[in-house]
Amino acid sequence: MIEPPRPEDYARQLLKALKLDRMDKLDACLKALRLRVLERSVTSFEGLLVCRKDRSKGVIAVSSLIGEEGRKLFTICHEVGHYVLPGHGDSECRSSEIESWGGTSSRNEIEANTFASELLLPARILYPVVVKNKATIGLAKQISDDFSTSLTAAAYKMVSLTEEACVLVWSANGKIKWFKKNDNFWGFVPSGNLDEQSIAFKLMKSGEREAEGSVFAECWIQSDRLSGKDKLWEDSVFLPNYNAVLTILTSDQ
Repeated sequence: MIEPPRPEDYARQLLKALKLDRMDKLDACLKALRLRVLERSVTSFEGLLVCRKDRSKGVIAVSSLIGEEGRKLFTICHEVGHYVLPGHGDSECRSSEIESWGGTSSRNEIEANTFASELLLPARILYPVVVKNKATIGLAKQISDDFSTSLTAAAYKMVSLTEEACVLVWSANGKIKWFKKNDNFWGFVPSGNLDEQSIAFKLMKSGEREAEGSVFAECWIQSDRLSGKDKLWEDSVFLPNYNAVLTILTSDQ
């Protein structure tokens, strides 16, 4: 049985149609799709799409209160995903749904995030960079700067592509909200309160921006393979605008 195209495939098809290697000409993309972007000072949503049923034209509204240009760009591309992907359409997306790949996010929101991720951070361009380096917050920052996207989007794509066993965790207000692990990582990250022994918890309490170090694996993961002596390397950064911590967990070797 032939599998249906994935959100990534639609993003690649759009780039190919526009003759772009990466989405560095957003205006050309919006013009080709007959989409208009408006900024509005609202708190009820970060991104909104209103379009004709035949997808012949539409309007994207994005909150002008978004503090990061990379996040704003991702939000616009997220709404482009709702415009392009089959089964999608008009949408009103909250802050908790943008750049979220789990938790309470619906399938459509995760698909739109995946679409935006590939549009802004094409796997074929990033893979050679990622496989030569360790999966770290530092590398995610470099990718974020090079591709003018958010740190969260860059970290998600890095974890998706690396061959190193690792997992990305998003925690907000002291609680784990979602995680993304690659196929080589063997543990499961349960939702709930951050463990007080984790670096992420300490950053939340102190307000310090970034730290890394060795922690007991049981602070983060559940697994039948886990022993009380197992450790992971935690690399975390506090994001005060969201009262959240972005964490990358890898093998402590």
